[in-house]
Amino acid sequence: ALVIAFILSGNSESKGPHTEYQCDVKSISFSTEIHIDKEGEDFAKVTGNVLRFVIDPLTMYDLEGKKIAYADDTFHFLSQDSHTINVDGAVTAEMVGLINFFGDTYDIYNPAEEVIAEASFNMFNTKGEMYDKEGNIIADFNSKLFFNDFTVRIYDNCKLDDNTVLMIFCSYYSDQKADI
Repeated sequence: ALVIAFILSGNSESKGPHTEYQCDVKSISFSTEIHIDKEGEDFAKVTGNVLRFVIDPLTMYDLEGKKIAYADDTFHFLSQDSHTINVDGAVTAEMVGLINFFGDTYDIYNPAEEVIAEASFNMFNTKGEMYDKEGNIIADFNSKLFFNDFTVRIYDNCKLDDNTVLMIFCSYYSDQKADI
């Protein structure tokens, strides 16, 4: 049963036209390091410090090493699972962790503090989906059971920019790793 669960984890059907990102988590490190490929081409790197107690900021760098996105929980001392997402120096979203006993759920807010999406993940950290407020899937997350690497598909109907969505999923990854 465990072998079947492993084989089936991380696999799901695409739900429409999308852009696919492979997120290669570097496991032998004292900090978070995720190398991201976009459709098979090098795209970006996300780094963060997993040893910090309260604040675990994540930063996305382009291939030239320029900071292009940032996610932190500086203002969320009581809720580690909440993050402000900044892209190109501007706040683009805030993800707020909600109580969920069988996985993880986040409300996604725009800078005007309106809920624009919801992301939910299963209890095994192998599958997640993000829906807009109309209930349309706009992105998903897939990972194999017992592995750190993950895939993000951002569907063409997603109104959030790709870097914001990637930082949301990288923040989720960081949250669930901190919970272990």
